[in-house]
Amino acid sequence: MLFSALWALIAGLAASLCAALVMGLLRVFAGIPAPVELFGDYTLKHITVDTFIHLLATFAPNPKTTPLGLALLGMIGIGTALGWLYALLVWIKLPTRGYRPGRREWLVALAFALVMTLAAVILFWVELPQNFQGWPFEASRNLSILGLLCDFVVYAVVLCLGYRALLPKYPAPNTDRVVAQRRQLLARGGVVALGVGAGLGTFGTVQKYLSNYTAYDGMKTAFPDHVDHPITPNNEHYVVTQNPVDPSVDIGLWRLEVGGLINKAVTYNYEELQKLPSVARAITLECIANGPGGHLMGNAVWHGVPLRTLIAQQGGTQAGAKYVAFYSVDGYTVSLPLQEVLEADALLAWNMNGVELPQRHGYPLRVLIPGRYGEENPKWLTRVEFVSDFVPGLYSSQGWYNGTLHTTSRFNQPYTESVIHAGQRVPMVGIAFAGNRGIKRVEVSVDGGNTWKDATLDPPLSKDSWVFWRMDWQPATAGTYTLAVRATDGTGDVQTGRKQGTVPNGSTGYHEVMVTVK
Repeated sequence: MLFSALWALIAGLAASLCAALVMGLLRVFAGIPAPVELFGDYTLKHITVDTFIHLLATFAPNPKTTPLGLALLGMIGIGTALGWLYALLVWIKLPTRGYRPGRREWLVALAFALVMTLAAVILFWVELPQNFQGWPFEASRNLSILGLLCDFVVYAVVLCLGYRALLPKYPAPNTDRVVAQRRQLLARGGVVALGVGAGLGTFGTVQKYLSNYTAYDGMKTAFPDHVDHPITPNNEHYVVTQNPVDPSVDIGLWRLEVGGLINKAVTYNYEELQKLPSVARAITLECIANGPGGHLMGNAVWHGVPLRTLIAQQGGTQAGAKYVAFYSVDGYTVSLPLQEVLEADALLAWNMNGVELPQRHGYPLRVLIPGRYGEENPKWLTRVEFVSDFVPGLYSSQGWYNGTLHTTSRFNQPYTESVIHAGQRVPMVGIAFAGNRGIKRVEVSVDGGNTWKDATLDPPLSKDSWVFWRMDWQPATAGTYTLAVRATDGTGDVQTGRKQGTVPNGSTGYHEVMVTVK
């Protein structure tokens, strides 16, 4: 039993490393998600927002790659331990004869592969429709299932052959004892070499995978010299992504599927989509993690087909369609009330600031829903489905706020380090934003909110873009001043001064700047 357990562990480890190598190759070269990624996606949907934030802090400064690495090690550990179960089920009396597994061994190995595949398919069914090369929804699910089957078949075959090769053998009849021992040593060395080679190959695929790591995640909009551009350049626009490595979509494989409760389901390729009636519009995006005075916010001119136009092309939605669900090639899902999305005049955009949509911003297609925080404007769109009920996604499952964004305003100038002298005219400049509600009024206070004066508003680039405001201030005396700004949206609601953190409902409160006048 001790010998069987030892050889079973070695065979299990070699099999696990071979399976990990296959997973890595399928992920890097075919875009098929690895089981550890599916497990991560599943887990993230089944924890609370507080746990999510705690995990981010715990695994900092590598909150994405560290959990994936631990999951990979855990998978290899479980696969190694399963070697014990395999040895117990096949129960080979030692020493044994021959290097060819028997029927019982093959049947147990086959059962291992099928049971593990079936368990993964059932557990990760919702997460399976994703492919980082951009295959359509159902094709992605089928490829993911095929990938799981390949992973676990490789594991089972290597476990079966490796365990049999490692076991001590009776010498074959008429075989010299030294030759038999040499053959046994070569067989065991071959299993070890296979495991080492697979381990090195796995390390290589992990390095290849991480060569495209999304180091730009959480990048704020550039703010050189405390100046905002009315239109944010693409390479300076803020970026947030859920992925350690973002999709790299093959446009020849990609399709946009429109289905569900719509009168005519349809599938578009990229060229067909761009032939639909389209518009260009400035739309500001803001992350839910953007605090008062923050710069996780940018404004771009997006060009694409309005959702209402897409619906009209397909003869309208059916009576039971109350929600629209957006599915992305990376498995990200968002659903929102259909009527609200139509009233916001949502846009499916393939162009950003006059050029093809950059990869990190969702090439080839993303959704813009004015009035909603950035995480509800999904990138890498592949499917639009009209449904009768809400479809949960990552952030909604965790308990993040999924309502309309809060009115915000901020100072660009002056700022805390500004050099100000008494009697000097000080230009005060900033932005205000309330999504598709627009901005009606901006007020500025120089005494910590006791009194307020109206600022001048620049004309907005569109009803969905931020608004620049400006006002001159001439402090008469030296001292420390607390500047504050608040905005009134187009419906007449005044921005609240109640301070609230970004988690989980989005921040509120005035942006305040303390300046010293000499």
